[in-house]
Amino acid sequence: MRPVDDAHAEEGAPAHPAVVPLGPGGEFDLIRRFVSASGPLPGRVLVGPGDDAAVLAGGWVVSTDVSVEGVHFRRRWLTDPEIGYRATAAALSDLAAMAAEPVGVLVSLVLPDDGAVDADALHRGIRSAAEGVGAGVIGGDVARSPGPLVIDVVVLGIADEPVSRAGARPGDEVWVSGTLGGSAAAVSIWESGGEPPPPLRRAFVHPVPRIAEARALKDRGGVRSLIDLSDGLAGDAGHLAAAGGVAIVLDSRSIPVFPGLADVVGEKEALGFALHGGEDYELCCVVSPGSLGSGKSARVAGVSFTAVGRVEEGNGIFLEDEERRTRLTRGGFSHFGEGGS
Repeated sequence: MRPVDDAHAEEGAPAHPAVVPLGPGGEFDLIRRFVSASGPLPGRVLVGPGDDAAVLAGGWVVSTDVSVEGVHFRRRWLTDPEIGYRATAAALSDLAAMAAEPVGVLVSLVLPDDGAVDADALHRGIRSAAEGVGAGVIGGDVARSPGPLVIDVVVLGIADEPVSRAGARPGDEVWVSGTLGGSAAAVSIWESGGEPPPPLRRAFVHPVPRIAEARALKDRGGVRSLIDLSDGLAGDAGHLAAAGGVAIVLDSRSIPVFPGLADVVGEKEALGFALHGGEDYELCCVVSPGSLGSGKSARVAGVSFTAVGRVEEGNGIFLEDEERRTRLTRGGFSHFGEGGS
């Protein structure tokens, strides 16, 4: 993979070429500080901080993702196998974002002392997610603590030509897989004391890493950049814009909101969940014009893709409808306050 060109580096970013510029947000400000304080990356690191995964010489693609009880999930919402599955699927989604083939996962578990978590059941869910995409559980670590439950998953994949977040060009098209907003809506309903309808619950509990779809996209050709939607379409498209040094304009009328969501929460709130909610783990890709056909919808590896916007000169994320265009200053979920996200 060609390293990111220094000419596209954002202001204040370190000069080493393997760093991919990030979009705005408090969480990403912290990452930028970490990267700025680091020395040069080893020559075997082809893509380092700022993308969905690191890329090493030989085509190895590596990422890590942590799930923390009380932050990413509540035990009362999920069974132990569902907790294990979801944490592992979320991590594997980073390999999908690079169009990499999964090889294995390493899982570190920090189990609460109260004994309320069935570690064997947790592991069944972990194994189910890994084996579902052809990977194995190849190692890890186990520890106990007063709580909460913590699951840290390292994923290993391989790709001859992984797809970076960088590469979007003016005139390109922006597409997303599946439908958006269901997972965040389920969380909102739980947090308000309700129980989400089964389809919304499943959207949160059982995300599908879009491995096959990402690899099929790459094989079709024309894919400029790729990301998985973990923090919401607005926030994650912002990373594609920052990495490419461009602006992305989203069409509010085209965003594929989760079926029936507007009937549950209202049309405006449903669009908000799709834009800002996160944890859908669908793909957002930038492709050259016409790569997915001349219409507004396509199917790739049996999954629906929808054209939701375009790339223009400039910077940032914009939302438009038939009446106006608005710059989005709010992105997706942030662990460290708004900070523009």
